Amino acid sequence: MIFPELSKKISTAIIALILFAITLSFVSLVNDIDQKNIDEFNSPFTINSSYFIDKSNNADINEVLTSAQFIESNINSIPYALAEQSYWIKLSLHYPIGKSLLSVNIQERRAYENEHLVLMAEHSMLDSFIVYELGAIKAPTILFDKSLTDLEVSQNVYPAVNLELNQFGYSEYLIKLKSSGPPNIPLQLFKPDDFEQRLLLSQLIYGAFIGILLIIAIYNLVLFFAGKDKVYLLYIGYLISAFAVLSSLTGYGYFLFSEQVMHLLNQYLIFNDFLLIIFLLLFTLFFLRYDRLNHWAYKVCIGFVAIISLLALYSLSLDELAQTKLFFSIQPLFYIVALYLIFNRLKQDFSWARFYFLSWLPLFVGAIIQPMVLLNQLEYSFLTGHAFLFAIMIEVTFMAFALAERIRRSEQEKLTMIAYHQSNHLPRQTNLEHKINEILKDDIQDFTVIVIKPEQFQRIELYIDEQTRVKFIQDLNQKLSSLFRFNDAVLHTTDQLEKLCYLENCSLAMVINNVDNEQNIELFIHSIQQAVQDVYSIKNLKLPLSAFVGLATYPEHGSSSASLISNASIAASNAETSQSKWTYYAQKDSENSPSSIQLAIDLEQAITHKGFELFHQPQIDLKTNKVCSSECLIRWNHPVLGAIYPDVFIAIAEDFGLMPSLTLWVVETALTQQARLTEHTGLNHMVSINISGKDLIQANFIDDVAGIISRCDIKAEKIIFELTESISFAQNNIAINTIEKLIELGITISIDDFGTGYSSLSQINQLPFQELKIDREFVEDVCSDIKRKVIAETAVKMAKGLGLEVVAEGINSALDEETLRSFGCDIGQGYFYAKPMSYDDYLEWLNNLTNGQIPKSLDGEFIPVDK
Repeated sequence: MIFPELSKKISTAIIALILFAITLSFVSLVNDIDQKNIDEFNSPFTINSSYFIDKSNNADINEVLTSAQFIESNINSIPYALAEQSYWIKLSLHYPIGKSLLSVNIQERRAYENEHLVLMAEHSMLDSFIVYELGAIKAPTILFDKSLTDLEVSQNVYPAVNLELNQFGYSEYLIKLKSSGPPNIPLQLFKPDDFEQRLLLSQLIYGAFIGILLIIAIYNLVLFFAGKDKVYLLYIGYLISAFAVLSSLTGYGYFLFSEQVMHLLNQYLIFNDFLLIIFLLLFTLFFLRYDRLNHWAYKVCIGFVAIISLLALYSLSLDELAQTKLFFSIQPLFYIVALYLIFNRLKQDFSWARFYFLSWLPLFVGAIIQPMVLLNQLEYSFLTGHAFLFAIMIEVTFMAFALAERIRRSEQEKLTMIAYHQSNHLPRQTNLEHKINEILKDDIQDFTVIVIKPEQFQRIELYIDEQTRVKFIQDLNQKLSSLFRFNDAVLHTTDQLEKLCYLENCSLAMVINNVDNEQNIELFIHSIQQAVQDVYSIKNLKLPLSAFVGLATYPEHGSSSASLISNASIAASNAETSQSKWTYYAQKDSENSPSSIQLAIDLEQAITHKGFELFHQPQIDLKTNKVCSSECLIRWNHPVLGAIYPDVFIAIAEDFGLMPSLTLWVVETALTQQARLTEHTGLNHMVSINISGKDLIQANFIDDVAGIISRCDIKAEKIIFELTESISFAQNNIAINTIEKLIELGITISIDDFGTGYSSLSQINQLPFQELKIDREFVEDVCSDIKRKVIAETAVKMAKGLGLEVVAEGINSALDEETLRSFGCDIGQGYFYAKPMSYDDYLEWLNNLTNGQIPKSLDGEFIPVDK
């Protein structure tokens, strides 16, 4: 383990040394090139120069020689300015006779006839570059005219002329210069060999520049096709713009393109400069992901880019001088905006932006130095004259690291999204599953999965906002993590040594190695519950709540990660009924608690394939003792689980949105059976059907009910809808409107289970009910319980006073019946008459009656058929 790490460090150090040596050699070479420029300090030449500025641009050589007033100045200190004007420069060279001026060894003698210098204008965008040789006797002779000469490629990059040295020791020249680009035009003298070396170095640098840009562009194109992230296209746009600008500024583009193409690049140089900063600003914006941060700077920068784009288009209508001034007035503002974006991101996360920050350092330095050189504000050298090109080369190198870091960061974020919840940033269940799988591979035979479920939290979170909910879970995780920090029995589940994972049901889970656990399990669980209780503070309200804890041990309670976690969760739910609030998983738990999702699937299939059955319980008119109606009760006999209570599957139907379909099935089945019952028995009974308050707010409920009534050919007046609801709908305008429309159809509306839950006086006061049904809780054994008797009697008399018909369910004896009849109750229902029975049994039961009337036994009590 140590050797590979040491080898990695040594390799890195060697590569760093090699790169440093190459950089040092390159700097030395560039510095040596600058030293080869001939001046009075490194040669026996005496160089005198003076200049004249022709602001009219139309003076000829004769006017200049006869009337122009020349100002003495160093040849590279001429005040070039950003203006439409020409420059005339007198250059005189004095050199001693009889001695070689250019030899490496100054003492060696050569013949002067073969000696010459090269005068180079370091500018590729010259409109005029004419060199005249002046003589005392003969007229000025043109040695070089850029506009008249069929130039070689290198002459377009570095316009140059050979200056022959004569035997008199004195030469004088007149130079006319005019630039269509940046104003500064450095003039330099070289020995021929040094000049060729200068050209070769320039070509090598430009070749390296093209190579780097090409590699980075292809690299970014591959990244774009791989990830479809537009940031890579923006960077390619930036590289292309930088290439166009530098090819034009340096003239190196002549090595690749024709003169026509270069003419276009030179013509649109400033427009390309605008494109360069547009692409760079957009790249900065998206690279640093301001579009995802919902930061105000994103919209501001997009607006700024739009303004720059308009200015770029506007610049096309201006002359070159106005274009240049416009661009350089915008450039400082661009750097201020870009630097703000970078430093603001650095302040938030340095590791994310460090390479991008480093890439801007050379770019910023180069972008300051080269314009100052071009505008004649800084002394020219090979390094300063090509500062922006070198800056771009260094910048794209650092940017390659920045992009690689961005890819690594993106991959890390994807892994984080998989491994951590985005809301609370806690490890997901997948981490726990992975850890358990590792334990199983390591053949550890004794470990336990523990699920910690905060008590009543799922109810409490209905009253708190998301931020408070997240903070509670995070605080709980931190408290428990501190509790287990030094407990080696609690195993790490992530690479960050985290021990707890968050489950989707607002629970936390962990795994302990029972072999290493020296603490008694009861004390261990008690410490968890105490820690949870310490954290249970919601909006400054300290709650006396702890946690339900479920445990599942391998292999007794499961052989896979999924089964162990699931069974521990079931155990945590079952711990709600335990006095200690914790329990181990028991096999019967899963048998008695089938999966809600599976039940919902089975329930949906039962609705589709009519897998339910309606039972009828008769209702008796207490005045005539005749059957007047029946309540339809749904039953489900599951093909595997057997009979499932309505309380179970009705709740699932509501949770999974199946209740509307189930209700319509009940209504249609009940009315179909009622129509058949009327046809077969001739009895003109009513039918009572339970509907939920949620049914009342369904968009098409009225239309669906009306359609069923029409299809079944039954009168709406024979239908009673008993409204049962776990929550109040009295304040719901849609529900009230639906009830009123049902009444308009002729349907009787009954309030069910009066006296319990929300079925109270407030409902009667606000809703247009026609019938009230007293809950069995106040009817059963009404004679033997004085409180029930008072409540039942009060309810009946109150309802009668309001003009409502009263139904009492839960009548189980003749005494109950007689008591309710004495109160004035209209209808009775209960086991005293009959239990709920299937439709066929109900028909048979009715046929055994005489004229639909309930018979009286000798002892005054009717014994119902046991169905």
